[in-house]
Amino acid sequence: MVAPGHRAADSLGAADFVWELAMVMRTGVLGRVALLAAALQGGAAALAQAPEPGAQSATRSSGLSANSVASAAPAEHTSPLLAAAAAPVLLPTTGPAAPLDAPRPAAPLGRRRHILGLEIDAGVPDGASATVLYRPWKYVRFGGGLLYNYVGYGVRGGVSVLPYFPIAPSLTLEVGHYFEADASKKLAKFVDVGDDLEPMLKRVGYTFANAQLGLEIGHPDWFVFFVRAGISRVWLSVHDAQQGLSSASDLKTLDDPSIRLGIPNAKVGFMIFFY
Repeated sequence: MVAPGHRAADSLGAADFVWELAMVMRTGVLGRVALLAAALQGGAAALAQAPEPGAQSATRSSGLSANSVASAAPAEHTSPLLAAAAAPVLLPTTGPAAPLDAPRPAAPLGRRRHILGLEIDAGVPDGASATVLYRPWKYVRFGGGLLYNYVGYGVRGGVSVLPYFPIAPSLTLEVGHYFEADASKKLAKFVDVGDDLEPMLKRVGYTFANAQLGLEIGHPDWFVFFVRAGISRVWLSVHDAQQGLSSASDLKTLDDPSIRLGIPNAKVGFMIFFY
C-alpha cells in the first residue's frame, strides 16, 4: 500500500507536468519536441522539492482543469520548459554559416593622385595653347591640344618627365604643326605688305619640334606654374614664290623653297589638375 504522502507527491508531479504542457500549448511552440524531455526533468525536480501533503492537499484534490491550473500558477514557479519557451526563436539560415573569425576583405584603395588636367601657356614658336594633360604615372605626363598664333590654328602633342615634387625640374619634348592660313591680311594691320610679298603670305604654315628644360612650382595634384626654355627646329614652306619675286628677280623659274630654322624657344604657363 502506498502512503498518503507518496500519493500527494505523485499528484503534485502530474499536476506540474500538466500545467507546463498547458503553458506550452498556450505559447504556440508545440513543435519543440526536444523540450518535452526538459519538462520530464522539471517534473522529477518538483517531486523532490514537493511541500508537505497538508499544505497542498486542498488545491490538488479540487480537480482543476489544465487551463485553471496554469492561470493559478504562482509567478515565482518557473520551470526549465517555460524559460526555454520564452526564449526568442532563431530561424535557420539557408547558406553555410561563415566563421566568426573570418577576415573581412580589404577595401580597394582609391586613386591617390589626379591623372587629368588642363594646361594654358604661351611662347615662341608655339603661340598660345590650350592642352589636355594625362598623367598615367607620377613622373610621366602626356599632353595634346590646340594652338593659335593670331594668323591660324594648329595642334601640338608632347611628353614631359619630372619628379613628383612641389618644386621640380622637367624635361619636355613636343611636336606641333600650324595649318596654312592667310597671313597677309593680319600683317597688313600692322605693317605695309608689298605686292611682291603678298602672294607668298597667302598660305603660311609651319611645323616645329621643341626640346625644353623647365622649372615647375606648385602642388603636383592641383595647381602648377612653370617656365621652360630650350631649342626648336622649324620647317617652313614658302608658296607662290615665283609670282612674288618675278618682278624683282631675273629668274624665269623659281621653285617654292623650304626653310629650316634652328631657333631658341621660351614658354610660360600654368596647369590645373581636376580628376
